[in-house]
Amino acid sequence: MELVYFIIASFLVVIVPGPTVSLIIANSLNSGVKAGLLNVLGTQFGVLIFVLFLALGFNFISPFLDEIIKTLRVIGAIYLVILGILAFNSKINLENNKKIKLEKKFFFQGLIVILTNPKLFLFLGAFIPQFINLENSVSYQIIYLGIIFIFVATIFDSAYALVFGKFRDLLVNKYLKLLNRAGGTILVLMGIWMFFY
Repeated sequence: MELVYFIIASFLVVIVPGPTVSLIIANSLNSGVKAGLLNVLGTQFGVLIFVLFLALGFNFISPFLDEIIKTLRVIGAIYLVILGILAFNSKINLENNKKIKLEKKFFFQGLIVILTNPKLFLFLGAFIPQFINLENSVSYQIIYLGIIFIFVATIFDSAYALVFGKFRDLLVNKYLKLLNRAGGTILVLMGIWMFFY
């Protein structure tokens, strides 16, 4: 029964719009479905890194969690604003999906944004331990629950990429500049929100 509660909680965390969802939507609008899905791949790889890090050193990082969150929130906010400004002024390239360099860019954008996302720290550092049974291996349980969270997040974040990527495909010929500005504005606003939150 606790596993069901954890899955529901993971779903609620994932569907709440945040930096990750904003990045996926902005890039899906700007560059298509594949860009959004590469963001998802990058973000979930970042989640896996944190899950393994948490499993190996939860007791060590707990006392420093507040300072880590504050520092990463500021870095993440600045990064999102920069991405937003670049997206706002860039041109949509219909050949993005064929370029390996751009594929790497979208993956690493997702990775950086998730690694600087305070929500992820709060979730992994404060929420997962609520579902841990101290009679069993703590590290194993953290990894197990973390992988479930990654699975849930991948499904719903990919849905954002698919929906907004298809929306972009329908409108790209008429509203190229508008889509860029919409995506850039989303990222800038989310960066500002993160900075002052």
